[in-house]
Amino acid sequence: MSETAPLVTAAEISRLAGVTRATVSNWRRRHANFPAASGGSESRPLFDLIEVQRWLDAHGVDAAETPSARLRTLLRTHVLPGQVPRLIDALPALLEAEGAAVELAGVPAAVGAAIRALAMDSGPRAVLDALSARGLEEGPTTGVYSTPLPIARLMVELVLAAGVTPESILDPACGGGTLLAEAVGTGAHAYYGQDVLSVQAERTAVLVGLLAPAAEVAVHTGDSLFDDGFPGLHVDAVLTNPPYGQRDWGSEDLALDPRWEYGPPPRSESELAWVQHCLAHLRPGGVAVLLLPPAMAMRTSGRRIRAALLRAGALRSVIALPPGAAQPLHIGLQLWVLRCPDPELPVPDEVWLADCSLLAGGERGRIDWNLLTSAVVDAWRGFEQGMPGAAVIEDAATPVRVMELLDDEVDLTPARYVRAALDAAGLADTARVAQVQLAERVDELVAATSQFGDWQRIDSTTWRTATLADLAAGGALRRLQAQPLPEERSTGDDAGRPVLEARDVVTGTEPTGVLGEQSRLSPQLIELDDVLVPRIAGSRSESVRARVAGKSDVGAVVGPQLMVLRTDPDRLDPWFLAGFVGSPENSHATMGTTIRNDPTRIRIPLLPLAQQQRYGAAFRRLHDLRVTARRAADSATELAGLLGTGLMAGALEPPNTPGSEEPKPQKGRK
Repeated sequence: MSETAPLVTAAEISRLAGVTRATVSNWRRRHANFPAASGGSESRPLFDLIEVQRWLDAHGVDAAETPSARLRTLLRTHVLPGQVPRLIDALPALLEAEGAAVELAGVPAAVGAAIRALAMDSGPRAVLDALSARGLEEGPTTGVYSTPLPIARLMVELVLAAGVTPESILDPACGGGTLLAEAVGTGAHAYYGQDVLSVQAERTAVLVGLLAPAAEVAVHTGDSLFDDGFPGLHVDAVLTNPPYGQRDWGSEDLALDPRWEYGPPPRSESELAWVQHCLAHLRPGGVAVLLLPPAMAMRTSGRRIRAALLRAGALRSVIALPPGAAQPLHIGLQLWVLRCPDPELPVPDEVWLADCSLLAGGERGRIDWNLLTSAVVDAWRGFEQGMPGAAVIEDAATPVRVMELLDDEVDLTPARYVRAALDAAGLADTARVAQVQLAERVDELVAATSQFGDWQRIDSTTWRTATLADLAAGGALRRLQAQPLPEERSTGDDAGRPVLEARDVVTGTEPTGVLGEQSRLSPQLIELDDVLVPRIAGSRSESVRARVAGKSDVGAVVGPQLMVLRTDPDRLDPWFLAGFVGSPENSHATMGTTIRNDPTRIRIPLLPLAQQQRYGAAFRRLHDLRVTARRAADSATELAGLLGTGLMAGALEPPNTPGSEEPKPQKGRK
């Protein structure tokens, strides 16, 4: 290996090949000729890029270098992590028309060219992502999580629904700037941020500066609790996702800090220090929204501060998000909405509690963020405007009197109060409807099963086959996939169209995405009888690997990670093609869990059209069976959840089914 040969991580190999990290790990275990590590450590090995590319080419994997992969490789080989803040700071100049003339000491010109190429291909945000990833590689970033965009949008919407049109916004733990960037849409004129990592602070400053060039942007590096970069600053809104579980946040050194208006935070409650830090930076009437762990609502050590926040009217809402909404994925985080008390206004006697687990929508753990955000924001707005009826979401959210919360525990976990408010009659009616629906689904499953008849055993058949590439070259089909929109074009009249994503095909749902006005996705539309092939892997229970587009899919935009095969109906039956493309054998033949852009290894039997149609009809019945079975399982899960909730909340009692009668008293033994 040459001393100057670029080295790449397993994650970069996965991006290069268009596969998952697990697939790269499988290649290393199963293929003795996979390139050996050329550097790094045992937990984070580095591989020679040239050797990896040769291996991928030899195994039929398209390893065309993308602008993102090229920039990341150049950064790894020619830029030290400590140089990244300087690169980020110079990004606006590098992106200007004369940016080619910008020279940075110690940074090759090829890096600047790669930065401009990626910006033209995917936008400045993608460049910042690549630069930040390099800058954070050698830093102590364990446990620091970014804020998912849907949550950032919800947090901004909560501020606006509270009646605050912010002129100034602060994020004292800004990370990569997601929250401040999303807040640019509010039209604020000043944005302030602080982060302990200089790379993140520089990234936030540049990102927000690019999005709001006319606004005041100030971002400092440092620990906001120990070294507040904005002493005396009061803003209209604070949005932040602070670090959790800090045990060395300075509870002893900061014990007498004037920010602790509601009580000194205990050593184990760094989150309550962040809460009071945010309140200290709000003007009277200003609103703060924090993303916090659920233990905040119930820890014994924090009950006095929680009680003080309630009594003062500073804590206005606790909103429990469903698990999987953000890292760490195994717990459901909470949004705390706070308002700096206005001494001229009466202290409110209610808070708004919401448990969003029943609002998640979607299927199999997916979160319908449009549904959740709309329901939560509308009800929160109703609560803030003093409309009790609008503030209630059945089984999910309700106003609660402060006096009900001020007991020995001061437990603010929303589920305790939302479930206690269950309507027994309404729950029973909903359960009856779910029971009827389950019976209908079972009938559909029986009907789907009865269509198969007797399957006849035949001797093993050897078919002549052709690859998808061969069929495409011969004109039997065309391959379509999501393409980036040229920089000079916009989505135009296509904005608002549904987007069919790969996950929708895997889970058997209708299109769940929506094409936004700012989307950079070229609107390629799905037609009836297109073959839809997800390029991601589902679980064993999510066994749909390909299906044919139906009426509900027509007109939807081809989403990311989705391949569309449009057949010549006089030569290829769509369901025949879908059945063989989605077969487990062909999935294994693609060397991993992802079907890539050039699926040359997928082979299709060459059969007469009439025989194709016979097989296609069978594949369609199998698909209908899978979909019907999934619907029946979902209905059974829904019914069990409703009945279980009713039993645990005391809203329902079990029926007197055979064997459930009260046991008769037995005579004692003599």
